[in-house]
Amino acid sequence: MADPKELTMEQLRERIRAAGVTIPEHRLAMVRKLLGAALAPLQALDSRAIKTVEPAVRFSPEGQASHE
Repeated sequence: MADPKELTMEQLRERIRAAGVTIPEHRLAMVRKLLGAALAPLQALDSRAIKTVEPAVRFSPEGQASHE
């Protein structure tokens, strides 16, 4: 059975379309492997354990930034 976190070829093709790049079909397996390796640390990350912090700069709807 395949790893549920593993990037499928269809997901890879969707990401390629979204990025607006052209990758030859014969390179897709290599790109899938490299992208999977690049995303592995992010997939292993438990975002619930990360402390949320407020950004240093907040933007108002009027387009004027407020600094605190």
